[in-house]
Amino acid sequence: MVVSGVILTSAQSNPETLKLLDKAYQSLYENPDNAFQILQNIDVNKEPELIKQRVQIILSRAYNFKGDYAKSIDQSIDNLNKNRNENNSFYSDFALAQQYQSLRLYKQSIRISQNLVDKASKIKSQHYPENLSAYIYQLNASNLMVQKKWKEAEENLNQSNSQLKNTDEDFIISIENQIYQTFIYISQNQIDKAEKLVNEIQKKLEKTPQYVFLRAFNLDNFGRINFLKKDYVKSTENLNQALELIQNKAYDALRYRIYEDLSKNYLALKNEDLYQKYYSIYKEQTDKLDKNKKDAIRNLVKLNEQYEAKRIENADRNFINNILIIAIVCFVGILAIVLMNLFEKRKAKSIQKQIDFYSKQQDFIKKIDESKTVIEPKSEKIEPDISKKTPLISKEKEMDILARLEEFEKSEMFLNRDMSLAMLAGQLDTNTKYLSDVINRYKEKNYNNYINELRINYIAYLLKTDSAYLNYKVSYLAEKAGFSSHSAFTTVFKSVTGISPNTYIQQLTQNKQ
Repeated sequence: MVVSGVILTSAQSNPETLKLLDKAYQSLYENPDNAFQILQNIDVNKEPELIKQRVQIILSRAYNFKGDYAKSIDQSIDNLNKNRNENNSFYSDFALAQQYQSLRLYKQSIRISQNLVDKASKIKSQHYPENLSAYIYQLNASNLMVQKKWKEAEENLNQSNSQLKNTDEDFIISIENQIYQTFIYISQNQIDKAEKLVNEIQKKLEKTPQYVFLRAFNLDNFGRINFLKKDYVKSTENLNQALELIQNKAYDALRYRIYEDLSKNYLALKNEDLYQKYYSIYKEQTDKLDKNKKDAIRNLVKLNEQYEAKRIENADRNFINNILIIAIVCFVGILAIVLMNLFEKRKAKSIQKQIDFYSKQQDFIKKIDESKTVIEPKSEKIEPDISKKTPLISKEKEMDILARLEEFEKSEMFLNRDMSLAMLAGQLDTNTKYLSDVINRYKEKNYNNYINELRINYIAYLLKTDSAYLNYKVSYLAEKAGFSSHSAFTTVFKSVTGISPNTYIQQLTQNKQ
């Protein structure tokens, strides 16, 4: 039997344990529930430290596939508790970066994954499998994709592929890399390339039909491609095939994604009954996953404390900055939890009135076409505002925060319903006081008005440039924009544009006719 590279074979490793690890890893893509059963046959107390870590990572990933992020975090906590040796920290760092990414805390994940890439050359000199480097480059590539750094993401995917050999696990990694490449093509509107690559992946997976997760994920991409081509019937067929593959499998997170895509297709096909059916399922799954993510963030605070304690215990001079980073992340995590709870209890309050929306929207569309950004600071409005109030920070720091805000506006991360001032401050490497001051003076509004106007301008832009959105329900547009309810979205939309969403859609429809 060819060892798939799950763990580097050594004299201390039991061959039967390695076979079980191979089987458990492959079962992640067949049915995560099987991975739990297989790993129960491994007595980790009798195994080397690296195998113990690998068992914990497989368990953590199985829970992520199921959409149970809270339990996945618990596994990472257990991993950190048992891993105190700095020479064996790559696995725990990698696992922590994965956890941040699954919870959409991209800034923290990017920081760790980039640090791992910088240290990737050290991995070969230690007792790690070579494909750990492949995983690290893959994780960093996905983080770069969040930042829309497509060229750098492709370079990392190529680096990941260069670490692979002819093993079962490496085959899975290579397919995942191709799926990421498909995302890049779709995001850059290179539909022909995306479709060609999806077909190549499908042919490869025909030889390994047991990997239903990869097959379903690829079919979901196929559905998205056909949706962009406005072939809604074919897109629906792709998505239903994907759903059928995982219908009785524990892939809740992927299933939720497919339900969302199906609801869009049935809406485009004007099938109201099926649209309502799948949108209701999607909404129910969204609420369930959101609750689970909040529980996971609470556990993540505990994980941060364990991670910081481990760093202090190792007492390495290079860890001073990491300790400060973990402390900041822990503080931001606690603030995020508090603000999310407050956010749920509040309704949207007064938002800036009498905005010349249509004039601003023309400027907004022009800027999107020219620079792919959402909203840019207007130089003629900066000077009057600055003179009204003494800056809290230096001009250089202000410009740095403004530049980071512009990148945030390009990322569409403002559509995340959990995006709070504290979370945004953490992602921009500043604090809430400085960020609020910059937004107030340069954007001429408070944080809530700033984030809501970004969302409304984005939805208004989609409605004006993509006729498919004119057929969507206002409830879907509200969900897309990151609002907690239909009524909140309608209130904010009218306060920004001066008219209701339905009236705006009617006007656009009449203009097109």
